[in-house]
Amino acid sequence: MFRYGLVCSLETLTPDKPSVFQGSLEGYADKVRAIGYDAIELHLRNPAQVDPDKLKSGAANAGLFFCALSTGLEYGLNHLSLISDEARVRQAAIRRLTEHIDLAAELSCGVVIGTMRANIPDRRQQTRYLGYLSEALLTLADYAAPRQVTLLVESITRYIDNYLNTVPETAAYLVQLNRPNLLLHIDTHSMQIEDPDFPAAIRASKPVLGYVHVSDSNRRFPGGGNIDFKTVLRELRAIGYSGLLTSECLPWPDAESSARLGLTYLKALEACLDVEAYRLAPAEPERIPHV
Repeated sequence: MFRYGLVCSLETLTPDKPSVFQGSLEGYADKVRAIGYDAIELHLRNPAQVDPDKLKSGAANAGLFFCALSTGLEYGLNHLSLISDEARVRQAAIRRLTEHIDLAAELSCGVVIGTMRANIPDRRQQTRYLGYLSEALLTLADYAAPRQVTLLVESITRYIDNYLNTVPETAAYLVQLNRPNLLLHIDTHSMQIEDPDFPAAIRASKPVLGYVHVSDSNRRFPGGGNIDFKTVLRELRAIGYSGLLTSECLPWPDAESSARLGLTYLKALEACLDVEAYRLAPAEPERIPHV
């Protein structure tokens, strides 16, 4: 069986942001656990401004743990890019991510690196910008390693970032970087745009897969669109993935309904897969009693 996480935010965001519950952790932690989730991925910026002890106790009191810190707000609101033409901006982005790593070490979770990759402004110079990204990721991976923090690099649809879009190409890039704590983060919403063959993409992710986001084709809860999540779950089981499935969805029609409907759907699919596995299991040979 999988364990399940939910993306939440400490601040109030606009309704188009895929963060289900928003605001103070104390306001929703008990709801998240009551619905049936195991963990929270925290969407935040400026990690030095939060109290790790308060976060840990708030999650623990609800019976939850933290599975990841997502860092997209650092790009969207603080304009920090790992591939900026300005060296001072790249260094500021790296410094900010070390703060996320420090907080993640206290919370015993990973750090997602997604939109801070930013867009390559001139694709003719892709090698140079990939060099900036590689330099930053290797620096951060080496900083995170003694703190036992995993960095989760996301394959993202072209409508958000214009490179490293498919799962196989992002997996191959991370294999080449060769850092054990630099792993791949896949997202079913991006995959349904970029990866025409879900099973093949998931199989390609196996050497470096560290984290999975689930949301449907329209960014609503799993089951609210047209992605074949039964196939997704079956293939993740087949490659031996044992990490979290974390819902990164719009709070539609409202936060609690989104969280509940998505989790109910995924657990029902898991139950179907269990039944299938039972039916396909080889029958026990008939035992002939001794006389």
